[in-house]
Amino acid sequence: MDSRNVFKRVQQNDIDPLYTLYGSETFLSEEFIRFLKGKVLDQELEEFNLHIFDLNETPIQDVIQEAETLPFMGEKRLIIGKNAMFLTGAKQTGGVEHHIDALLNYIQQPLETTVLVLAVEVEKLDERKKVVKLLQKHSTMVAFSPLKEPELISWIQRRAQKLNAGIDDQAANLLKQTVGTDLRTLHQELEKIASYVGARGTITEDVVYQLASRTLEQDIFSLVERVVKLDMTRAMRIFYDLLKNKEEPLTILSLLVRQFRLILHVKILLSKGYTQGQIASQLGIHPYPVKLAAEKVKNFSEQGLRNVLAYLAEEDYRIKSGKIDKKLSLELFMMRAEEILKGEKKVL
Repeated sequence: MDSRNVFKRVQQNDIDPLYTLYGSETFLSEEFIRFLKGKVLDQELEEFNLHIFDLNETPIQDVIQEAETLPFMGEKRLIIGKNAMFLTGAKQTGGVEHHIDALLNYIQQPLETTVLVLAVEVEKLDERKKVVKLLQKHSTMVAFSPLKEPELISWIQRRAQKLNAGIDDQAANLLKQTVGTDLRTLHQELEKIASYVGARGTITEDVVYQLASRTLEQDIFSLVERVVKLDMTRAMRIFYDLLKNKEEPLTILSLLVRQFRLILHVKILLSKGYTQGQIASQLGIHPYPVKLAAEKVKNFSEQGLRNVLAYLAEEDYRIKSGKIDKKLSLELFMMRAEEILKGEKKVL
């Protein structure tokens, strides 16, 4: 079942006795469990009716025994079994012996006063296993996979709305580019930024730029983004921020080379009819950077990209041979970026 749909069903108190959660997006699965807990349990009785087990340490038969126990005073109990690796093809760790028959029997006749959740952080379950087939038939299966870009932008906007703030597509996209795609980190950054703009405030691109925490790779990506758009004012600001954070200019230069080289490779392969997936496979990288590079290729001629790479290679040599100061070299590159990118001939 789609994760948004299962949230809606629980919100409407349509709660099932068995849930099977899988996927690598742990922020969403943990959020769902918290949401489910709030709907299933009386807060005052939570310590009596909530039990969380690590199935790397506790056998499933013990969890089932707990699931078959009636709630204390409240209407329901919530039993959570994490790391249910026996649902996958991976080797079980921890030396725990699981008697899967106990789970098989319970799946077919779950206790109505118990909500049992089995969770595992893998993208795919082993559908050949009898227990997985039975769970597919009798439990609510929810996949929490990484969000794709349109879903991610929508998620950022919904999350901002929950925090009583607004954010447009451009600012949401910049936040994603700046912070990355990890939902936990995005949520933390949105909390911080929403607090800054205040209730019913609007999160703009400028606010994201000023406040969002960035990694070096993400800063370099933003730097290239601004150079691509010939927005040299912001490009220089990012560069000086990097220097303030004690980043080494030669590291910045090497990452610039890597980004522009990727864009060149993507441009060439796209012109040869390769799909983005085929390009990612050919280059041995994740499809997401290829997608971002593909969005930029129209801004460059092949010669312009080769000019940039040739220029940066020469600057690398001049810095290392002591012919130019490394900070000055990168400043001059950004001042000349438009000329280099638009040149149809080598500019050195």
